[in-house]
Amino acid sequence: MNWSGGPYTAVATDTSSCTTLNCDTFFLNINTPDGFFTTNSNDEVQIRITWQGVTNEFDLYLFDPSGNLLASSVQSFETFEEIDAGPLPNGTYKLVIVASQTVNVSYSGTAQIAADPTVANGKARYQPGKMTFGTPFELPRPNDPANTVTTLVFDQDVEPRVVHDSLGNLYAAAIQGVPGGVDVWKSYDSGTSFTYLGQPDGTQVLATTGLTTGTGLGGGDEDLAVGTSGNVYMNSLWLGSTTQASSFNGGSTWIVNPLSSDIPADDRQWIASYGNNTLYLTYKQLGTLLNGTVSIVVVKSTDGGITFPQITQVTTPVTGVQPGDQGNIVVDPRNGNVYTVFFDQTSTQVYIARSTDSGVTFDLKLVYQGPADTSLAHVFPAIAADEGSNLHVVFSDGVNTYLTTSQDLGATWSHVVRVNNGASTRTAIQPWVVAGDSGKVDITWLGSSSTNFLDSSAQWQVFMAQSQNDLASVPTFTQSTVTGVVHVGPVCVNGLGCPSGTRTLAEYWAPDVYLDGNALIVYPDDKNSGLPSGAARTWFVRQTAGPTIILTVQ
Repeated sequence: MNWSGGPYTAVATDTSSCTTLNCDTFFLNINTPDGFFTTNSNDEVQIRITWQGVTNEFDLYLFDPSGNLLASSVQSFETFEEIDAGPLPNGTYKLVIVASQTVNVSYSGTAQIAADPTVANGKARYQPGKMTFGTPFELPRPNDPANTVTTLVFDQDVEPRVVHDSLGNLYAAAIQGVPGGVDVWKSYDSGTSFTYLGQPDGTQVLATTGLTTGTGLGGGDEDLAVGTSGNVYMNSLWLGSTTQASSFNGGSTWIVNPLSSDIPADDRQWIASYGNNTLYLTYKQLGTLLNGTVSIVVVKSTDGGITFPQITQVTTPVTGVQPGDQGNIVVDPRNGNVYTVFFDQTSTQVYIARSTDSGVTFDLKLVYQGPADTSLAHVFPAIAADEGSNLHVVFSDGVNTYLTTSQDLGATWSHVVRVNNGASTRTAIQPWVVAGDSGKVDITWLGSSSTNFLDSSAQWQVFMAQSQNDLASVPTFTQSTVTGVVHVGPVCVNGLGCPSGTRTLAEYWAPDVYLDGNALIVYPDDKNSGLPSGAARTWFVRQTAGPTIILTVQ
C-alpha cells in the first residue's frame, strides 16, 4: 500500500487536536490467510512515512479495530516515522498522520508485510505502557530555623538515588551541595513513608535534630549502595577527596572516612557493592590541569568501605582514551565483573571500562560512536547488568534517550535504539537504566514536549519505558508518564558553567527496582516543592501496577 498526503495549512499537537487541516486518516485492512504469521514467523506489518527537511515534523499513530492506540512513532529532527507493528491479527486498523510542525509540506507513506530483521539494526516498537504509579510525595527533611540565610542557600535536595536491601527496606540519599552535606532517608514500609536519618557525611547527631545546613563535609555529589546482608554505603564528594560513610546496622550509626579516595582533586564519584563487604569506588581524578590530565580511577575496599587499599588507574592522562563525563559503576553479582561507563572528552563516544579480575586491571571497549557535531553528555551515561549478565547502557544526545546492549560481557554492542516516543517527550534527557531478568529493563528520563532543552517555557515530566525484550533485533518499549510537571524552563547540563537558574535540578537521579519487580523512582522537583528560593527537593513515587522486569519475586 502506497499513499501520499499534504500539504497542510495547520499543525496539531497530537491526535486529540486533529482536523482536516492538520491530519490525515487512513484505514488499513489486514486480511492474511489462517496461520500466515505462524508459518512466516519473521514477517510483520511495517508502516513508514517520509518527507523533506529535518525541521519539519510528522507523527504516525496506529489504532486497533477497537479504537485503542496500538503503536506510534513520534520523534524529532528526522525525515521519517516508522511503525513496526508486528504480526497483526486480521481486522481494520486506523492510521493517523499528524502534521505536528510543518506547513505546506507533503509526505509519502507505505504499508507492507515484510520480514523482521534478524540482527540488531536500530529499530524498535513503541506501545502505550500499562505501568501505573502512586501519588508522588516529597521526602521529609527538617530545616534549621535559626539560620535563615544558610537555609536559603542549602534548602534543597537534588541528584537523589534510591536502593533497597534484601529485607525490603529502602534507602534514599540526595545532596544539598558543598558544604551542606548529604541527606539520607530510610523506609521501613516498602516506600509508603520515609524516616529522615540525617547526614552521614556530617555531624549526624546535629542533623537528626534539625541542624542540617552547613554541617556536612561533603554534599557535592553522592552515591548509595547496599550489600547483600544489609550493609549501607554512601559516598559524598567534597572536591578535596570523597567521604565514605558505611553503616553496619541499617543506618543507625555510620563509620566515616573523609579521605576515602586517597587522591586529591576528584570529581563525580560512584560506588557499587559486591557481596556484603566489598565496595568499589570510582571517580575522575582531575590532575593539576583540567585539560589533558584527567584520568578515571577505581579503588576497592574489602572491609565495608573503611579502607580502600587497591587502587587502579583505568585511563591514563595524555595517552589513550581521554575521559569526559563518567557514569555509574556496577558489579555483576554472578561473575564479579566490574563495569563503569563514560564519554570521551569530545562527548561523541561512549566507552565502558571492564575488569574481569576483581578490579585489578581494566580494558576499554567502545560502545558507540556518535556524530562529530553531537554531544552525548545530557547528562551521564548509565549502565546496568541483568540476571543473565547482559549489559545495558543508556545516554541522551539532548533530543532522544538511546539504549544499546551487549550479550557477550561488553565485547560487542547492538545498534543503538531510541527509547522515548510521543508528543509529550520529544526531548528526553537525564536517562537511567535498571535491569531485572534477562533482557528486561526499566528506563527513566526527564522529558518535555519542547524540542529544545533550553526552552524557557519547556514543561518537564518524569517518564518510564519498559522493555521485556531489549536483546531482540527489534525491541519493544512500552512507555508511561510517571509524574505531572516537575520543572518549567531550561535544563542546563554544563555543570557549574550553567547560567543562574538553569541547573536547579542538577545532573541526575537514579531509580531502583523493588523485590517484587515494581519500579522505585526518586527525582528532583522544583515546581511542586514550594520553596521560596525556587530550589528543588527530592520526591518519591512507586509503581503500583502493570508489568515488571522481575518475573520471579526475590
